[in-house]
Amino acid sequence: MALLASSAQAAVPHVVQPGQTLWSIAAANNLTTRTVAVYNGLPEDAHPAAGQTIQVPTEAEGATALAEAGLLGTPLASGTDRATTVAPSAEPPPPPPAAWLAPVLTLEGTAYLDAGAASAWEAMREEALASHGVDLQPAGTMSAYRSWEQQAYLYDLFISGQGAPANSPGTSSHELGVAVDVPSEDMAVVIQEIGSAYGWVAPIPGEWWHFEFVNY
Repeated sequence: MALLASSAQAAVPHVVQPGQTLWSIAAANNLTTRTVAVYNGLPEDAHPAAGQTIQVPTEAEGATALAEAGLLGTPLASGTDRATTVAPSAEPPPPPPAAWLAPVLTLEGTAYLDAGAASAWEAMREEALASHGVDLQPAGTMSAYRSWEQQAYLYDLFISGQGAPANSPGTSSHELGVAVDVPSEDMAVVIQEIGSAYGWVAPIPGEWWHFEFVNY
């Protein structure tokens, strides 16, 4: 879908920075992922590359784009009984780190992993830097360990059409501190190449960004 000619003047071009996702760009501008995706002619699960330009519409422009695409007031997905978008709860504050968690660096700040997973991650990160020149980092502070409340928040975003795929709370490996979502395919390729030596594998076909630590 091409950008609306009459709206393009007010849309703001945004150059995607390393680690940013369609969701994070939309959230930073108080828009839904669906709105930004439809306005730019992208699927909601698109992973924009660093350096790519995304047009950020105004609320009115976004609503017009959704209406023209026939996405206002329609079911979110097959099998759901929610006829319209449901606003998720507010993003929960990060929980105090438990004793069994260890910090890892992300592009947005500090995240946490199970201590064994964190140690293996850091060792893999060092090799990735030395052998490939790629610095492995989770995509954000909720891209490694998540509390139940954080997982519930991301799940609400997902089922409301505003976020990336996320399991329901209580069913995610992120809540065990043994999963990481990476922001770029370059990182994913390196982990797929060297990760098994450190216990990190890609367990879900089609989710190139998701890795889990299995040596625990």
